[in-house]
Amino acid sequence: MKRVVFASVLMLILLAFNIFCLFTIGKIKNEATEKLDSLYEVAASGNSGKIAEECEKFTGYWLSEHHVLCLIVRHDLLDQVTIAVSRFVPLAEYGETGELSAEILRSKILIEEIWDSERPLLRNIF
Repeated sequence: MKRVVFASVLMLILLAFNIFCLFTIGKIKNEATEKLDSLYEVAASGNSGKIAEECEKFTGYWLSEHHVLCLIVRHDLLDQVTIAVSRFVPLAEYGETGELSAEILRSKILIEEIWDSERPLLRNIF
C-alpha cells in the first residue's frame, strides 16, 4: 500500500511541475508576443531613435527570460530566437527597417513554435 501512495504522490508532483512549466512558457509567450507586436508597430512608424531604444528593451527582456526557458525548452529553438533578437539593435541603428520587421516576425513565429512544440498534444508525443 505504501508503494501505491508513494507512486501516486510522485505522479502528482510530476503533473504539478509540468503544469507549472506549461503556464510559465505560456506567460512568457504571451508577454513576448505583445512586446514584439508593439516593437513591430514602432518599426513601422519609422522613428529610428525610438526603434533602437525599444529593440534594446526587448533584447534585455528576452535575455532575462531566456535563462528561465533554457531550463524547460529545447535549446535549438531558443538559440534561433536569440540569434534573431541579437540582430534587432544593429538593424534598428543602421535604419534597416524592412529587415528588422522581418526579424521581428521571424522571432514571433519561432516563439509560437516553441509554445506549440511544448503543448501536450498527441502530435507532439508521437
